[in-house]
Amino acid sequence: MIGSPRKISEIPWYRAVIAFRAFGVALTVFLLHALEPLGTPPLVVAISGVLGVVFGSRLAHSRLTSLGFILGGVGVAATFSIAFGALNSALSAITPHYFTISKIQLHAQMCLIALTTTAAATWIFWRVRGAITLEAILLATISIVIFSGHRDYHFDRPKIINSVAWRLGIPHLSMLIVIGTTVLGAILCYLYFASQAVRPRADRTRIQFSKGRRNILIAPLILTLLGLAVYVVQFGIYQHYNSAMLARVSNGVGMGESMGVSPLSFQSALGSTNQPAGLIRLEGDYADNPFTPMLYLRESALSQFNGKEMVFAGRAFDTDLPVTSPRDTYTGKEDSELAPRTPLVQSIYLLADHDAAFAVDYPLSIVQLKNPNPSRFRSSYRAYSIAPAFPLSSLKNLAVGDPRWSGEVRAHYLEQHSDTRYKDLAIEVTRDAASPVEKVQAITNYLSRTAIYTLTPNHSIKPTEDPVAPFLFGDHRGYCVHFAHAITYMLRALNIPARIGTGYLTDLSQAKDGHILLRMSDRHAWAEAYIQGTGWVPFDVQPDQVESHADTQVDTKLLEELMGNLEPGEEILPTDLTKNEPGMEDPDSNWIPNTRALQVIILLLILAMICVKLILRFAWRLAGTPSAKAKWGYISVASALYDQGFARAFGETREEFSRRSPNQVILQLSRYLNSVTYAPAPLLTANEVAEEIQRAHSALRPHKFWKRLLAAMNPASVMNAVGGGTW
Repeated sequence: MIGSPRKISEIPWYRAVIAFRAFGVALTVFLLHALEPLGTPPLVVAISGVLGVVFGSRLAHSRLTSLGFILGGVGVAATFSIAFGALNSALSAITPHYFTISKIQLHAQMCLIALTTTAAATWIFWRVRGAITLEAILLATISIVIFSGHRDYHFDRPKIINSVAWRLGIPHLSMLIVIGTTVLGAILCYLYFASQAVRPRADRTRIQFSKGRRNILIAPLILTLLGLAVYVVQFGIYQHYNSAMLARVSNGVGMGESMGVSPLSFQSALGSTNQPAGLIRLEGDYADNPFTPMLYLRESALSQFNGKEMVFAGRAFDTDLPVTSPRDTYTGKEDSELAPRTPLVQSIYLLADHDAAFAVDYPLSIVQLKNPNPSRFRSSYRAYSIAPAFPLSSLKNLAVGDPRWSGEVRAHYLEQHSDTRYKDLAIEVTRDAASPVEKVQAITNYLSRTAIYTLTPNHSIKPTEDPVAPFLFGDHRGYCVHFAHAITYMLRALNIPARIGTGYLTDLSQAKDGHILLRMSDRHAWAEAYIQGTGWVPFDVQPDQVESHADTQVDTKLLEELMGNLEPGEEILPTDLTKNEPGMEDPDSNWIPNTRALQVIILLLILAMICVKLILRFAWRLAGTPSAKAKWGYISVASALYDQGFARAFGETREEFSRRSPNQVILQLSRYLNSVTYAPAPLLTANEVAEEIQRAHSALRPHKFWKRLLAAMNPASVMNAVGGGTW
């Protein structure tokens, strides 16, 4: 339709484009206000932007030239400046009114910026060929810049992501993918509707719309296929980055307990990742904590040396660890020779996915707790530990190692690094120390004095080279992973059993009423030495020199909010205890489909849609009477037309629709249907109807294979049939 006699404002596509742009402008204003307050109420700025879209569209379809539009904008800006300049000059002697006018001027200036910016962008949209593509590129670029803070696995950035994800109770990574998919979908929809509704102007006086019938169904099919492709891609992205995130959560300390594998990273640490990891409630006072105000929560231990680094040794060693999932129960055996220790109960509510349970020191038992708020917490459990209750000064003259160990176990914890420099340095550092424990303390103090804490050591090493050597024998720049390895290697060189502990290190001074908020930035690795009669004791480096660190204050508001979700912990019996017991099933449990169940459901839906389409297309072949064959034949051809983008309009009769159909392919079938429906004695035979159906399908079938394939895959006719639409 070119040069339509209707006014431009009466054309539906024109109004749709204006509405789409106005909504986008309003949404952008509110998002910008959420990221950085504008100073002016966002609703007022949004209204100004929407008015700019409307005025820009009106002016673009007038006889106004581009030069006239620019001069008009300059005139508006000049009038604004002159008007407020005159008011300021007139009211300069009246101080209260002067400040009021200045305040109004700032708000009006913000509104004017929104108005002129959106008006100019809308003018360019209508007048400049290719502006649609440029706008889409600009939108994508702005989105990338705004959300670029999540790079290097900082999935809790920008702050708006952290807030929205928390309020919705979904992981930050999922939130980022949802936003990215939504932005991509919005840009694709905008490109489609804007390009279909309007073509670049050929002159300055009229808008130019698409010629011919507009295919309103093939494009949605393409968008659907693109959506499925985006879903597959984003699912793969989520799987990859979620695994990578768990492998290197923060401070170079990841998760995972695969035998022969280390969850630690030497190249760079994530640093200040404030994503909440868990909430701990200490059920009682722990006044005898030897590491106060710090609290170590051990998750796993790395005691096997593979020639390059320390890795997880498996269940044959480190039997003090539960090595269990947070969702499983665990029962350990108390070592009566380890004293003095005190019972400590911790209720742990996980806010992020964890592969392994963690607890203070030696957990004797782990039981599941009823989740007080599934929308906030991933899972919850209670750990019963025997926690250290000895002063560190009491360890000074104790021996190291466990006399009960076998030769194999002792050799395991004393396996040394092949680089003799570790032993040479250890001997030099501990030459004034008398007892083994004093040597451990001497090495720890040495590294605390000389190490430079940084999240980006940037050591250049090959995959097969020792990642600790550039730190210890080089620039001394590193983080907890380097410190823990260096201490462990040096202790083993002095025949002191050592390993690396991983988990969380939290500051009790930031706790509230016995409740501790763990963040991913609290992930930590430390060295441990086995003290006879005491067990594995952490020895941690506290660097005097800090280049960059991950320390941040706990969000007390969030901590208080989480505390309000808690209730007295209700322990859950292990499922194997009540299995097959009559009357022990939980009638209120809700089934939540897993990935496999969702795949089966989607497959069944696809099969159902295929069955419906087959019925629509070929049910006429099974009809025996002329009336039934005419009815199903009409539906067969009409559904094929529907999949090719030609639908019967609301209120349109079959006759009108048939005459409007391409080459009137369905006209004769429509007349047949009317004849067998309303005639007292139809004169048609079933064969005549069948021949007309085949002729209509032959005339309707596209010549190109890809068009036939798209029509066959288009679910539009199925949706119309299921939704009760008319043919």
